Amino acid sequence: MKTKTVQYTIQDPCDKSWKAMTPEANGRFCGACEKSVVDFTRMSDFLIVSYLENHKQEKVCGRFTKPQLDRVYQLNQPVFAPSFDLRAFVLGLALTTFSAVHGFSKTDPRELVKTDTLAIVPPVVVGTVAHVHFDHEKEKKASGSIQNALSDFKEINVVLKTSEGKILKEIHPDAKGKFEFDLDWKLKPAFIEISGIGYETQEMYFCYMRSLSNVEITLLDEVQLFLGEVIQGDVKATEDSSEDPILQTIEMGNVGFQKGEE
Repeated sequence: MKTKTVQYTIQDPCDKSWKAMTPEANGRFCGACEKSVVDFTRMSDFLIVSYLENHKQEKVCGRFTKPQLDRVYQLNQPVFAPSFDLRAFVLGLALTTFSAVHGFSKTDPRELVKTDTLAIVPPVVVGTVAHVHFDHEKEKKASGSIQNALSDFKEINVVLKTSEGKILKEIHPDAKGKFEFDLDWKLKPAFIEISGIGYETQEMYFCYMRSLSNVEITLLDEVQLFLGEVIQGDVKATEDSSEDPILQTIEMGNVGFQKGEE
């Protein structure tokens, strides 16, 4: 079986500020370009390919890590899902039961014959997927600590913001990396932003947090980011092998597509 592969690129990286964009479900909305920017940096290879293949007729603007743009992706990754045939199951159960009864009739009545006719079918859950949001209006403070072993936390900024990005208060962690905010819900605090030179900016939204007390935060080393229109390279067909061609700096931009030979 031949495997189709593809590689994505950003020809013209965008210089717009990711922080200045409005958060959305799949990324952020760029007010300058008036379009959504999909955040692919935390997606698996399968999800990246699935999204771009399902939107190949559109100009997709995305945010990537450099290694994501450097590697080659498989287009035809098979997905195996177990199937359940009710008729086959009932027929098999009937044959098993009949065999057990028939065998029992030929044995000594004093002999106990044990048969296993129990079939365990995994439970199926059907329903609407709910988005869990937590209400913290009874909490008076938001506190946490930086888990990194730093000699000085003066370069680390912890900012309390509204959902529109308005700064309510900005502080630095103490010598032990701890911080705390008093919460005035009339001002509509929505999330905490943690940033520092050499580290990725992190945003912690209250509605997704079970508790606002003693939140543990680990700073992540900053990686190079790229924004722009993503271009799909030539689609190539290669012989399948046991190893996936999976080969992480971040790029952001519009995604385009080019066809190749199959």
